[in-house]
Amino acid sequence: MNNEITLYVNDHPLSLVGTTLADLLEQLDKPTQGIAVAIDHEVVPKSRWATTLLADNMNVFIFESIAGG
Repeated sequence: MNNEITLYVNDHPLSLVGTTLADLLEQLDKPTQGIAVAIDHEVVPKSRWATTLLADNMNVFIFESIAGG
């Protein structure tokens, strides 16, 4: 069975083979530290990444901390 869904990640369409937010972050090779994630304008706590299910056409925003001054 193919679990491919289409999401919008930072306003760009993306196909995901998986079902959870953790699957998406793994597919994008994102670190688990220094990022925050919001789905449809609601921040998802890191403790829920592995259990947060994604569906077609969801809007996901990934924010990365940037060091500098």
